[in-house]
Amino acid sequence: MKKKFLYITTLVCGLFCGTSCDDMLDTESLSTDNLEYLCSNPTDARKMINHVYSYMCEDTYTSRMSTNWMQNTDVEVGFIAQDQSQNADRRGVWCLNMRQFNDIKNCWDNTLKAIDFANQCIEGIEGSSMYQEGDKDMKQLHGEAYCLRAYWYWLMCNFWADVPFATTPTTADDLHNDPRTDKNIIYAHCIQDLINVEEEMLWSDDVTVEYMNREFALGFIAKLAMFRAGYSMQADGTMARCDEAGEEYNVTYVDVNGVEQTTTCADDFYKVAQAYAMKLINLKGRTLNPNFKEIFDNEINNCNPANGDVLYEVGFVPNSGGDIGWCHGLSVVDSSKGAGTTYSNLTPYYVASFDPEDQRLPVTCVNYRWLYDNKQAATDVFGVQPAKWCRLDMNVSVASKGTGINWPVLRYADVLLLLAEAENEINHAPTSQAKEMLKQVRQRAFINAVNQAEKVDNYVNNLTTYDAFKQAIIKERAWEFGGENIRKFDLIRWNYYSNAIADCIEWMRDVAINYQQLRVNGTELIYDKNLPIEDMGIAPRLYYNYTNGEVVFENDYFTYRDKSVSPYNTAESLKDDDIKTANATFDGLKYISFVESLISVSANDPETDQPYGKDENGDDIKKGVVHERVIYSWFGLTDGVLVNGMEDLTPIRSKVTPYVFPIPTDRVMSSNGVLSNDGYAIRNK
Repeated sequence: MKKKFLYITTLVCGLFCGTSCDDMLDTESLSTDNLEYLCSNPTDARKMINHVYSYMCEDTYTSRMSTNWMQNTDVEVGFIAQDQSQNADRRGVWCLNMRQFNDIKNCWDNTLKAIDFANQCIEGIEGSSMYQEGDKDMKQLHGEAYCLRAYWYWLMCNFWADVPFATTPTTADDLHNDPRTDKNIIYAHCIQDLINVEEEMLWSDDVTVEYMNREFALGFIAKLAMFRAGYSMQADGTMARCDEAGEEYNVTYVDVNGVEQTTTCADDFYKVAQAYAMKLINLKGRTLNPNFKEIFDNEINNCNPANGDVLYEVGFVPNSGGDIGWCHGLSVVDSSKGAGTTYSNLTPYYVASFDPEDQRLPVTCVNYRWLYDNKQAATDVFGVQPAKWCRLDMNVSVASKGTGINWPVLRYADVLLLLAEAENEINHAPTSQAKEMLKQVRQRAFINAVNQAEKVDNYVNNLTTYDAFKQAIIKERAWEFGGENIRKFDLIRWNYYSNAIADCIEWMRDVAINYQQLRVNGTELIYDKNLPIEDMGIAPRLYYNYTNGEVVFENDYFTYRDKSVSPYNTAESLKDDDIKTANATFDGLKYISFVESLISVSANDPETDQPYGKDENGDDIKKGVVHERVIYSWFGLTDGVLVNGMEDLTPIRSKVTPYVFPIPTDRVMSSNGVLSNDGYAIRNK
């Protein structure tokens, strides 16, 4: 089915206010006096519901909350320089040193507008006679409204921690100047809502994956339950699980044995996740698409089919909405189908973690970008592209923004891995069910591997302890969802954010020290040409031939080539400007620096440009300098620990990653003391 919902949404906007998707209606401008009338039948109620979806068409979602605010992690990253670490813009967000800027206010406001409009829809539909009489379409719309509210609150809680919580529409008599509410209360409330409405919703066969459907509701219950069970930022600036036992913190649900239960603690929410993941699998299980790339190809020009990999994806229309392929995806500097260079990339640490036979690797990570329709250019270690989507694969030509490429919100593989994780948590060891879920995901990943049994059955069967299986889940979710921007929230609920960053930085530093032949002397790195280079299974340089506008790599990410021997000692670098102005074929082997460039080596001090001097043999003394992008790209966490990049990273592991955004200053002031930015490890109020 061709994407339809944001086409309808555009009509809704026109119906209400004569504007396009780029100038959405303010929720406050709609009267709430006649909600039963506005939601009295499926046609009108659909228009109301589609307006809630329309907030996903705004920049606040398409190029902020779903994409470029989901860094920096050990997977997705926006590398920054030292002088950008104090920026009041997206670079400050990337390096976890957020400062107040207008985008924060816009995202806060639009999120609350979407929630408020969902509340209007819920009240209006519940007051309509058609819903009360059991009309199936009205029930579906009712369920969508609850799903949308839950999704927007989930985003809000992961960006701002404890936030104002309202389940009724804003009115002239109740402007909802509400204080922060514990996110765990919000999660529990949303979970209970979805438990109550999921059975009235329709499967994607009847409504498409571009509307929130019953599969999504079941899967999202499982996801929300894992967040309610997990860690989150507390008001005192620590990471903790919820130990509150009040009624508002708990839910009533039906467990895997069909018995009604009420949660009493955080651990019980693993059982909620288990129950509703299993319910989805039992009622609407499916085989994963063996072609991993096809999931994302479907989103570029159409949408994913019902009963497929994607449970819900945001549907966009070309030249109307969506920024995938513009600010996120494989970069296209210029082309007949518009331009878009990705704001975020993938870490070399993440690339190196893949198995070479994993079919997800070439779909997720590439080291080239498009300069024109038929000319590629190799990219360096800081330019690993999130390659699941490329605008050159579109069937139509579009403006640079508004590509119309769909965005996946929840996939079936996500639910399988959540179930595997929940089983491990409940039983404090991996069960046969947990292992089977993980195997399903890996079977698709290694479908073309010559030794599939080793990569799937043997690998999973050898995971016999709680810790080993949890680490396997942490890694598998990275490999499966890289570039889909869910890593940040996963690291939060695992309380693994700081460790993941430390692991990433340590790896980058260690491999570069090795390949640059550097000897560690305190916090200094001294070049020693006699030091042996260890093949660490990652390439210091990527070598390639350039033929007919295409970069054809001679070695892959995992293959070391000795740059001192032929033909590698005569390989040359190739600049973008040369490619743009010359023919599409260049003779001779070319190279692009990869992990070797994480540390530069020079005979001159970079601060003074003065030579270090000579050694006892009369040779130039050369020293290594860790690249500033390694030191400053996680500045909010590494500040005070990393100075030249060679410091012990142990203190980072015990620090809290400051991921929580400040509430917009204007909204704090207008709350008359109800809201504040005190606590929550917020660095810049």
